[in-house]
Amino acid sequence: MSGRSASTKRLTPEEVRRHASAKDLFVIVHDCVYDITNFVEEHPGGTDVLLEFGGQDATEAFEEVDHSADARELLKGLQVGVLHSHVRCYAPFEIVARLAPH
Repeated sequence: MSGRSASTKRLTPEEVRRHASAKDLFVIVHDCVYDITNFVEEHPGGTDVLLEFGGQDATEAFEEVDHSADARELLKGLQVGVLHSHVRCYAPFEIVARLAPH
């Protein structure tokens, strides 16, 4: 992974969207990107729900289910990076603050 750990590799939403098939499946949960390709067939809730959110943010769906601590720990092991948005929600306010006279 070119010297970066999985937790620091930054992936854009566009990059994540390219991984939306059963043979190459990424999801986003809480701005972390996970490669769940090898987990699809093992998922206790079936494959359909994972495929439905392939290449997308699955945070809300993930939190709606009462996942165990073991499930959350397993997910950590599948992390391949973090979501990198070009503009964060709060970035405009930071920019305005920097431009304002001090």
